[in-house]
Amino acid sequence: MPGGKTHEVINITVLAAILAGIFYLTAWQETIMIPGYLDTYTIIAFSCSYLFATFFLSPDLDTKSRPYKRWKMLRILWWPYRVIFKHRGVSHNMILGPITILLNFVLMLIVLTLLAGVGLYDIPLRILITATVGMILPIEIHIISDCFFSMIKSIC
Repeated sequence: MPGGKTHEVINITVLAAILAGIFYLTAWQETIMIPGYLDTYTIIAFSCSYLFATFFLSPDLDTKSRPYKRWKMLRILWWPYRVIFKHRGVSHNMILGPITILLNFVLMLIVLTLLAGVGLYDIPLRILITATVGMILPIEIHIISDCFFSMIKSIC
């Protein structure tokens, strides 16, 4: 299995490739449809949520991993997740893994935004969808890289 640093390098490399692809697609005038959907705020929301998920959300939150330790005092919020899910179980499932991680995170986020007085309807839907995709993608890449390295290890 790749270690925590390897997962981070893989995720950042994929983000760089995605951003390079977006830049390439938006630089050409022939692709009129792409710039209409990808404005600066959308790209920033995607990139920030992607980086946040790379460093703080991971299928390895059910262990004492680097992302888990980065939560510092707030890691207590992940205690129910660690108790319910065992490592390499549901947390590493391609569909259920990201859903369970995001549900736990969204529950925490809703409570914090309500306590801060921020209305949930104040955030544009387009930004919420972009941020959600930005958080799901690195989790999926983590799971895929684990599967890939496991497959390579079993062959060798």
